[in-house]
Amino acid sequence: MRILHTSDWHAGRVWKSIDRLPELVNVLENVGDFVEHEAIDLVLMSGDVFDTGVPSAEAERLVFGFLKRIGQAGTRTVLIAGNHDNPARLDAWGMLAELVNVHVVGRPRRAEAGGIIEVVGRGGDIAVVACVPFAPPRGFVSAVELAAGDTEARQRYADSLRAVVDHLAGHFRSDTINLLVAHTHLEGAVLSGSERQVHIGQEWAAAPQALPPHAHYVALGHIHRPQRVQSAPAPTYYAGSPLQLDFGEAGEEKSFVVVDARPRQPARIERVPYRGGKPLAIVRATLEQLRVNAEQLREQGWLRVEITLPARDPDINSKVRRLLPNAVSVDVELPEAERPPTIVSLKDLRPEISMPHIIVLSTAANRRTY
Repeated sequence: MRILHTSDWHAGRVWKSIDRLPELVNVLENVGDFVEHEAIDLVLMSGDVFDTGVPSAEAERLVFGFLKRIGQAGTRTVLIAGNHDNPARLDAWGMLAELVNVHVVGRPRRAEAGGIIEVVGRGGDIAVVACVPFAPPRGFVSAVELAAGDTEARQRYADSLRAVVDHLAGHFRSDTINLLVAHTHLEGAVLSGSERQVHIGQEWAAAPQALPPHAHYVALGHIHRPQRVQSAPAPTYYAGSPLQLDFGEAGEEKSFVVVDARPRQPARIERVPYRGGKPLAIVRATLEQLRVNAEQLREQGWLRVEITLPARDPDINSKVRRLLPNAVSVDVELPEAERPPTIVSLKDLRPEISMPHIIVLSTAANRRTY
């Protein structure tokens, strides 16, 4: 069975007044092409389908259109809710989504109530998918414990998640492909800069050892940095987000995961880069450097410009944005004493490749953000 794991689309995200939906349109168009060309049997979407619990009609149209497309091509999809999603809303439209081979799980459920989904692949192999949507701490601990956030409450949350996983994984079989899809944080995972700390703090983490060792693959969402969790007892991956969602993720290569699995055999796993999103980069330069390299920088996605000035310039924000319409923020660095900035060559910049996320280094003391 061929399986594709994707996650954290955040459809409908508006970031610094920029609508990221057109980029996601391109990304999902390319993913749809891959699904059709590679005859993918099953897509696992591990949560944060949308950026908000009340997504725009445009965001819903994109997501529904993608799911309809791959469903009509014969691919089954299992989709769970993340912390940004409205679980009741997902469960509601999920009833119709089953008509195009999409199975939606908005809230944690027992196996007999829909927490386990069985999928038959094109070759006849059966996948048993255990689904663990995002479970807020208040679902497992009392309000008093939640407010205190003490060690006992954190352990109770981790133990409760483990109990959910143990219950669902008890339905894995030796003659099936056994999969777990969850939206949660595991201890030891490396965070991206854009995670919302109210949900992702270490104090509400699950232990990797809670994962079933006999799973062929564990598909995780919630953390935007693509990575394998090395301490887990089974192959466990965060697919990560398809877009660099803010400058904390600049420089990350975004990718989805493709899994080839058969019963009683280890899965073969590879990453495939997403195509269609714009990279984010931090540019550190003088105003003259920006003028000289403006044409190339305009082709490099969304920029945060950190500019070194010898003295204050009240019009610097406008000057930079006239040069670089793709600059989404401008930081000014004012040295305490006049000294020449450190200049790093930009000769290796080429529009057709992703540039390093920090492309010019400078030293300064005082910074002002516009």
